Amino acid sequence: MTPTDAHRETVRAYSRPGGPLDPAGPNATTANPRWFFGHDVRRRTRERRALHRRLLDEARAEHPAARAERRAIVLAGPPGAGKSTVLRDVLGVDASAWVTIDADEFKHKLLREALADGSYEDFLKPAAVAEREAAGEPFYPLELASLVHEESSFLAKQMRHEAMAEGLNVVIDSVLSSPDKAVALGQHLAAAGYRVEVIDVEVPYELSEQRIAQRWRESYENAVATGEGLGGRWVPSAYAREVFDAQTGRARSQESALRLAQECGAVTRYRRFWTPSNDATRIVEVDRARAVENGPLIDIAAVDALRTARTGRPDRVRPARRPGQEADGAHER
Repeated sequence: MTPTDAHRETVRAYSRPGGPLDPAGPNATTANPRWFFGHDVRRRTRERRALHRRLLDEARAEHPAARAERRAIVLAGPPGAGKSTVLRDVLGVDASAWVTIDADEFKHKLLREALADGSYEDFLKPAAVAEREAAGEPFYPLELASLVHEESSFLAKQMRHEAMAEGLNVVIDSVLSSPDKAVALGQHLAAAGYRVEVIDVEVPYELSEQRIAQRWRESYENAVATGEGLGGRWVPSAYAREVFDAQTGRARSQESALRLAQECGAVTRYRRFWTPSNDATRIVEVDRARAVENGPLIDIAAVDALRTARTGRPDRVRPARRPGQEADGAHER
């Protein structure tokens, strides 16, 4: 077993429930009484509240060209599915018009903050990790990302709330493992006047597991070789397995995305991308849209045909209009 393989097994063991990297354990940021009261991420001290405000402002400043068109993309799929690649292809040159909300980005920010203020060594790092490091086994901050999980999720939700209050275009990047929560998200977006697209990026469990491990290995070995960076984020095996349905072999996000698309009339388009294996080409497995709001989801080719028949010319798929809304292409006010 190579040193990297041995380290992977250490991180895997530490990430199990009750282990040193348990997100509900004593080294999680929410367990620090200097920052939170009663392990409740919503009950923050003044110091932590100020930090959150600064991190949220920094995150918002990273999207200076975001447009206020009340459009949302719900990006669903298991870890390692390739969501970022699909999103980049879908948005193309229009990417700067969107605020992408991803809890993982706040994990990076919180870990960098911990390194800068000394709390990484003083509080966050479990004794078991410090002992391994003293014995010559290097650890890197992103391997401790589970300890900032609750806090990063809170910040992502807060960022979404603030972006929606401005009416900004938002990309909500989520595993989307709960169908009921997915439907509730759709209802929330609809109530806020958003037009929604659902993009579901799916892979089988074996490919998800392979990509998680490969992504971690490359980041870890690069950090060891260069002495720089935060390393790779480890996704606990138990969590990765839990997001897949044992009977269907597909991730639970697939059912969640489908229900969101079907039950939320504000969803204008629903696409599912599928990659069956590492050497296979990603395909568009499903592409449906609504010709009218609250109408049925139908194949995208049928929507194009309906619009061509109506206008007398081919037309690209555009979000269904609400009663009283201006013509396609006009910004909502």
